[in-house]
Amino acid sequence: MRRILLAIGLLLTFFGSPVAQEKVAVHDSVSAYLQTLLEEPVDTIIARVDRLIDSVGTQQPELQSKVAGIAFDFFTQSPVMGHDAVAVHIADDWFLNDKLKMENEGLYPILYTYAEFNRSSLIGKPAPSLVMEDIEGNMQEIRSSPASYKVLFFYDTECSTCRKEAPVLAELMRNYSGEPLTLYAVYTQADRQAWEKYVSETFTPIENPSVTVVHLWDPEAATGFHKKYAVLSTPMLFLLDGQNIIMGRGLDCEALAGLLDLDNAQILQFKRLFDQVFSAFEPLGFQNVESIIEAFHERTEADPALHRETMLNLFNYLRSSDVLAKQQGAIHLAEKYIAADPESWSPEFYERIVHALAQARLNPVGTRATDLRLQNKRGRTVNMLDNKHFATILFFHLIDCRQCAQEFEELKRIRAALYDMDIKVVMIYVGLEQEKWRKFVRKQWPSHWKYLNDFKGTSGMRQRYDLEYVPHLYLLDENGVIIAKDIRVSELKDILIQL
Repeated sequence: MRRILLAIGLLLTFFGSPVAQEKVAVHDSVSAYLQTLLEEPVDTIIARVDRLIDSVGTQQPELQSKVAGIAFDFFTQSPVMGHDAVAVHIADDWFLNDKLKMENEGLYPILYTYAEFNRSSLIGKPAPSLVMEDIEGNMQEIRSSPASYKVLFFYDTECSTCRKEAPVLAELMRNYSGEPLTLYAVYTQADRQAWEKYVSETFTPIENPSVTVVHLWDPEAATGFHKKYAVLSTPMLFLLDGQNIIMGRGLDCEALAGLLDLDNAQILQFKRLFDQVFSAFEPLGFQNVESIIEAFHERTEADPALHRETMLNLFNYLRSSDVLAKQQGAIHLAEKYIAADPESWSPEFYERIVHALAQARLNPVGTRATDLRLQNKRGRTVNMLDNKHFATILFFHLIDCRQCAQEFEELKRIRAALYDMDIKVVMIYVGLEQEKWRKFVRKQWPSHWKYLNDFKGTSGMRQRYDLEYVPHLYLLDENGVIIAKDIRVSELKDILIQL
């Protein structure tokens, strides 16, 4: 394994504690007590360690320093993930603030370095920002991904342990099934040729719809990733959640898989709970959804951590639903319990929610749909709406979108019913590939449907309609008033029965 900042690493192995070399009776008794704390939460351990050091009394500063040093040494070597936070706390709150003096003052720089290289990437803390260049030359911010999980894998092509772990990680990503995940594989050296060869041989292909893989590097180490993520050696593996909070650090692939399985299982439990609750209401209206949201809020608000976890899982559950009432519930929840409480959420997650709310407010249900001037298959500029039919379906789509193609086929299966009900279908292509669109239109039927594009870029459709993702389907009445939005064809069928 290649060592980064080798001198620091070697010094740390000899550092231990300020009194680690001394054969004092207190060492064994303190270590025995600390051993009993290993299964306690980190906050509890910190409180008990502080109490232990305090109990020695300020009248015995040398003994206090010995006890604190033993505890620091113990938790730097603990096999339990997360205990480095205890060691950092001891360094910061007992030594680096001059509360206690070390017998060997020459070791202060080592103590300081340990705290500095671990403080910003502790479990439960927000992940530090990293903006790096990807393998295509684009700049990427690791915290910008909307995925439920982010995996950071710092590696070196010359590192023997990396050569063992990287293929295992790649296979884990190929077989992963769970909430969306982004893998950021960060090459820590500066040999582009070696990097590209390693990526080609180790990480491709990873064809998993649940996984996005981004390859990054920082050949000049300008981002300070070594210090931000304690990359003193490679490999270094982190797991972040959807709010960019560090869930795990210093992992191997087996531990990573275990964490992902456990967290996905918890999410699945939430989904099953929500399914049971919402299935009790048939038909399901927005008022039912709103009442359920309020019930979950009232039952969890006494525990802030549980409340955040429940609201986040409920929001994701409602947002991903095909049912209009649930989608409206997601907006209500986001407005009342996320956007109104920015301090409880990570900045990136909060910004995404605020943006999503702004998009959702464009052309809301019950308002008259905004008309657009678009181009038809003959290249003429026409109005998107004509309000000459009993109802209108607006179908915003991309050609290479798998979900768009599936929904389009479902829509064509009910074409006869749509024709009989005098419902006009307007297909609006939101992409820019003109030849691909023309080929698509030439092959399509029913030919009497309206096929439009915005190749001139003059309609302002993205400022007027919620097109963060496609397909996006709107149903309008004869006056152009929106009856439903962001629905699937399966739900459209149910709405049409009621018209």
